[in-house]
Amino acid sequence: MTSDTVQSKVYYPASDAADVYGGPNAKARQDEEVFIDIRSIFLMLWRRKYVIFGILLIGLSLTIMMLSVIQSQYTARSLVLVESSQQNNIPSELKLWVDNYVRFDSTLVMNEIEVLRSRSMARKVIERLELLTDPDFNSRYRESLQQYAPELLKRKQTYKSFNIFKTELDSLPADVVEYQINEVITRFINKLSVRSIPGSYAIQIQYVSTDPVKAALIANTVADVYIEQRLEEKFKAGRKLTDWLDGRLKELRNQVRESEMAVAEYRAKNNLTEGIRTYISTEQVSQLNSQLINAKASLAEAQARLSQIKNLAEGNKGDIETSGDVLKSGFIQSLRGKESDLIQKKSDLSNRYGQRHPVMIKLNTELESVRRKIEQEMDKVALSIANEVEVAQARVQALQSGLNDLKNVRDIENEKLIKLNELIREAESNRMIFDNFLQTYKRSDEQDELQDAQARVISYAAVPNRATYPDRLLFLSLGMMFSLFLGVFISFLLEKMDNKFRSANQLEKFCGFPCFALIPSVKSKNQQELAKFILEKPSSTVAEAVRTLRTVINLRARRDGRKPKVLTITSSFPGEGKTTLSGWLGRLTAKSGEKVIVIDCDLRRPNIHRSFGLGNDVTIVDYLTGKNELEDVIRKDDPSGLHIICAKSVPNSALDLVSSSKMETLVEALKKEYDLVILDSPACMAVSDARILATYSDEVIYTVAWDQTPREVVMGGVKQFTDMNYNNLAFTLTNVDVKRHVRYGYGDTVYYYGDYQEDTA
Repeated sequence: MTSDTVQSKVYYPASDAADVYGGPNAKARQDEEVFIDIRSIFLMLWRRKYVIFGILLIGLSLTIMMLSVIQSQYTARSLVLVESSQQNNIPSELKLWVDNYVRFDSTLVMNEIEVLRSRSMARKVIERLELLTDPDFNSRYRESLQQYAPELLKRKQTYKSFNIFKTELDSLPADVVEYQINEVITRFINKLSVRSIPGSYAIQIQYVSTDPVKAALIANTVADVYIEQRLEEKFKAGRKLTDWLDGRLKELRNQVRESEMAVAEYRAKNNLTEGIRTYISTEQVSQLNSQLINAKASLAEAQARLSQIKNLAEGNKGDIETSGDVLKSGFIQSLRGKESDLIQKKSDLSNRYGQRHPVMIKLNTELESVRRKIEQEMDKVALSIANEVEVAQARVQALQSGLNDLKNVRDIENEKLIKLNELIREAESNRMIFDNFLQTYKRSDEQDELQDAQARVISYAAVPNRATYPDRLLFLSLGMMFSLFLGVFISFLLEKMDNKFRSANQLEKFCGFPCFALIPSVKSKNQQELAKFILEKPSSTVAEAVRTLRTVINLRARRDGRKPKVLTITSSFPGEGKTTLSGWLGRLTAKSGEKVIVIDCDLRRPNIHRSFGLGNDVTIVDYLTGKNELEDVIRKDDPSGLHIICAKSVPNSALDLVSSSKMETLVEALKKEYDLVILDSPACMAVSDARILATYSDEVIYTVAWDQTPREVVMGGVKQFTDMNYNNLAFTLTNVDVKRHVRYGYGDTVYYYGDYQEDTA
């Protein structure tokens, strides 16, 4: 490893244990965590790329398998146009403005959509297409096919070629058959979709089926059955109207006959003659003195004619119509009849045409002409009467007495006339109602002959050549997106659940202390070969990494400005490479010309003597117990010039020996004699020897196995030192898998020469 591995950071010593447990830079690191590092996210995704790609491939494979299993469905669509009933109510004169007259009726379209969705409509289609014996709709029929003729089921044959089910169906009770029909109707409606085309009277009928031919057939059949049903309903409605009109016409015909007979009977009973305004009983007049009556009648006539002339003189021409001469005038009566006919015709046509219609204008003109002629003839009669007034004046007095006698008779005749007029009006009213109904009856017959469904099929469904479900491209896209999302999610989850250290940045971020070096792993057969590796390959990545560690240690001055001379190398658990690192660091430093000694302080599981191929018959235990002198326990490594003090296992007295004053005196003496003193300490999580040795040391190198030691364990080991306010602590990542480290894209990547695999220490 080169010096580029070590990043320049400012480290703040911990003030208390709580700060260290989260790191001495806990507050600073919390602020840093607020910032989202996009590069770190991409690096994390790159590290987990095989997980992401694996899940993506699995997701795509499952999607493809699902698409191969899902049965394809085809959708057929037909269009029906419903005509608005408003168009039939438009007058012929306003056809040019039909677009402005007729407004879009959404309620009409929604009503027809519900009709198309109705179960009655579905039942008619099912009966026409015999879908009750279709295996796609009737599960009972499918079971029968599977039992008796499975080969027909594969060819999707119906009972036309398989009569067993039809015989079985005919033998079932009516309620069971009805239940099956309702099930088929429900399945049919679930696959039927009816919707309106916005802003128009067009309705789209859509049907989905696994058979494209069947989908088109059902969609077209629904449209045809709908048209036929509308025609049938209109025929039924027309027939009901015709039947009602027939009954009503019979009643009105009888009423007209009865009212006309009542008029005739009343006339006959009261001897009332038709065609005159005044009725006088001739039988009564004959019983009276004919002469007296004639005289009185002449007098009355003269007075009446005189009165009429006076009214004429006063300008009231309306009274001239009561004149006998006027009534006797055949020409005036014919004009009156023509006037009555025109009035009647005008009354009939006023309901059909407006007052400005040419026909109405012509009628009004003719009516005014007839009335002018009547007035002219009346003026002539009035002039003639005025000439006869003087002649009739003499007869007035004689006739006056006769008229007085006949008043009572006239009153009775007037009452009879009123009753007769009532009967006549009733007869005319019945006749008018009868004529109107007769005309309506004729129009209904004509409409029955020209019946229109007011709906038509504007587009029949074609057989679809592509499946609408499943949409393979959409499913593949969704499957890929979901798999990619799941892969990224699992990658984030694995990253969050990963409690191992793989980079110096992670160590520094979580623990708050610097990481001096990353030591690559080395594949070796035994500990001696592993210890000699640093000498056999001095230009290797491992050698460079150890040199970097030594350089950083030398550059890290204490507060008094002195370089660290006593190093304690420890770890959380055994087997994390601390003994190997102690030997490598000692040999390389000694090889560079410095005077270095390595002391095996693990009095429970000593290992230095095995790495260097030495015996442990004379050890530091013998010196601390006073059995041997210091010169007797110091060994020399000939290839490098490193001095070594081995140890042996004394677990019962290990802590006492390490914490003894003689041990402290030994370290102080060696510190003066040597340039670098390395204390190979036991694992700090197992025993407390490392904390005692730290009090003798200028620096503690805490080794952490790459992708092996849990973060919580490392944090617990660090806390043991910070609890005693010891802050001269630094990390070293050991057993680094260089290939994976490079592939993961960490920023502290070491040089990789391709000749290192794993550490066996």
